[in-house]
Amino acid sequence: MKLKVFQETNMRTDCDVCGVHFDMVKGGVCDHCRRVLCARHLHGSFARRLLVDLGVAPVCLDCRRGRPPTDVPS
Repeated sequence: MKLKVFQETNMRTDCDVCGVHFDMVKGGVCDHCRRVLCARHLHGSFARRLLVDLGVAPVCLDCRRGRPPTDVPS
């Protein structure tokens, strides 16, 4: 039996920062600014993603750094 930890889904959307189309399992919504973000902009690293999977609140890079949210691409 093969254990699948991070499975792909059919739920896809665009990142509010870079506009890339991504699977919602890899990214998500920031608890602070409520933007929908890809894994790069939400977690920043695989270690942070693991922490979120273990129960830490998903907070994006901008909010963790105390920066105002970057604009949505036009």
